[in-house]
Amino acid sequence: MTTVTPTFEAPYVRDDFAALRGAFVVAPSADIAIAAPVHAESSPIFERAADQFRILVGRLAAAGVKVATLVEPDATTPLGSAAADLAVVFEDGAFLMRPSEARRRPEVALLEAALERANVPVTGRVEAPGLLDGGDVLLSGDTVYIGCAQVRSSDVGLRAALHGNALGRAQLAAHARSKGLKVVEVSMSAAVRSLRAVASLLDSQTLLFAPALVDGAAFAGMQTIEAPRGEDYGAGVLALGNRRVLANLRFRETIPLLRAAKFAVDAIDLWEFGKAGVTPSTLALALKRSPA
Repeated sequence: MTTVTPTFEAPYVRDDFAALRGAFVVAPSADIAIAAPVHAESSPIFERAADQFRILVGRLAAAGVKVATLVEPDATTPLGSAAADLAVVFEDGAFLMRPSEARRRPEVALLEAALERANVPVTGRVEAPGLLDGGDVLLSGDTVYIGCAQVRSSDVGLRAALHGNALGRAQLAAHARSKGLKVVEVSMSAAVRSLRAVASLLDSQTLLFAPALVDGAAFAGMQTIEAPRGEDYGAGVLALGNRRVLANLRFRETIPLLRAAKFAVDAIDLWEFGKAGVTPSTLALALKRSPA
């Protein structure tokens, strides 16, 4: 069953940190249990993930976010709940991705139908043979940051994640530049699940990131908060606006750093997703953000 009740109007999304008013989320399927862990952990447990997803949706609603929920357990893949991988939403509509993982590409059609019901137009898409995942893209006003995976010496022995290709990045870059936006490529470790999982824009001046995995120099001029080593995926928070973020409570060293920087942290247990490198920032595709 697919349920999409809220509708939205332009402008949709200008950046990743304005007040979140609407989001698209995807319930986990039982196949999440076969998702490859990125931590020294056992595989995710579906029943726990389903409970955590329900709490996530409730917490977003309590924060005033209109949530469009896709419930298609048989149509999703192990990482199907990473909704942010499927598109990048700009002020005038959504630019659809062509996911790096082939079995995730049918999800884009499901999203496109949901976007139509939510009154969010599709303004473009990555065309074959281009590949790109929305989780590797960050928006900050007049700048689009696109993650570019590089194999580093520290990656030896680690499984590389899938991160699109140069053609996919070029197509999104051309679309962004046609809107007058600046494009910056961000070097990151090839082993990370996504750029959004290890770097988050908290406001127009502040970046939370994992310095061992992301080249912070790409965000020159910003104030930075560094996620402690071992909590790299703690950097994947979801900005709710008004200096408030949604975080995975398992990252107990990162959360105090955010609070010390005067950010309000709403922490919930999302560890079954976190085991696979899926963070709050990738669990929700922002459909509407507006200044508070």
